[in-house]
Amino acid sequence: MIAWAQKNLSGHWGLKGTGKPLSRLQNAQQQKDNRRRVCETAWTPDQTVAEVTCDEFPFASSYESGALNGIQNGSECAQVKAVQKDSTGVLATDWPTVTTIGTVTGKEVCVRGHIPSSLNTGVGSYYVKLIRKARLADKDEFWVQVTA
Repeated sequence: MIAWAQKNLSGHWGLKGTGKPLSRLQNAQQQKDNRRRVCETAWTPDQTVAEVTCDEFPFASSYESGALNGIQNGSECAQVKAVQKDSTGVLATDWPTVTTIGTVTGKEVCVRGHIPSSLNTGVGSYYVKLIRKARLADKDEFWVQVTA
């Protein structure tokens, strides 16, 4: 989903060489509010995705979150869902792509994904590790590179 957003949406958030870096938002309450606005408003989970959860990009814990950039609810984000290709137990192999839901213009300020919980928590744990390892403080900038 992140790679799709970096390639297909005009913000190219966190994509080095094309987009602008993301900026860490440290305020926990604002992160919750961002996540709630993107993932809990106008959300109908796509039940064709196993263990479906809502995931957002740019991250709720960044100043580039759609909630801080003008959206009133998550339906204003580009909508995508994970596509299962295999069942090997390797997440990147099993869920290698996303497909769009509805019309996407490319001008959306965020993407909201219907993503299996294992993928969602996996990306979230890598992000937390990055924050700790790089000691990112409020407003510190960083890039996101998606690898399989």
